[in-house]
Amino acid sequence: MIDWNKIYALLNDVTPLRTNCGELCDAICCTEWDEGVGMYLLPGEEVMFSGEEEWADWEELDTEDYEFCPSWSGKVKFLRCKGYCQREKRPLACRVFPLMPYLTKDGILELRWDKELGKICPLVQTADLNVLDPEFISRVKQVYMLLLEDHLIKEDIEWQSRKLDNENAPPV
Repeated sequence: MIDWNKIYALLNDVTPLRTNCGELCDAICCTEWDEGVGMYLLPGEEVMFSGEEEWADWEELDTEDYEFCPSWSGKVKFLRCKGYCQREKRPLACRVFPLMPYLTKDGILELRWDKELGKICPLVQTADLNVLDPEFISRVKQVYMLLLEDHLIKEDIEWQSRKLDNENAPPV
């Protein structure tokens, strides 16, 4: 079972840069930069929230209506931020922004830019992970190593990794 308090604590005091990266983009990542954007909570992560946070709108989405890892079924919690939150309460997706986990076909965990965020994040646009604080990278990797112990989260990371492989494959 994932210790979400430990996961969150590992990321409480690190950010992508040693300075406020929100100054680069006017904190666009903390806004509804496109209609309906938000983040999914990982299985079990909802224990960190009451579901009545005034800084977020909550939805439950049916996995059959959206593209999810095939082993996920039922409802998934979706959080839509209102542009402000108590920093210590932000969900995992905000804590690891703008990185995503990637599992090689050999099962090796890597961190990659979440290219979906390239349209809003100047850090992603650099395409150079070396611009990030090494401590941030280290902690995010630690977190994902812990999260990989959960079979649903691991299956999702594997599924997303293979999906990314297919998207990046040369045309046939």
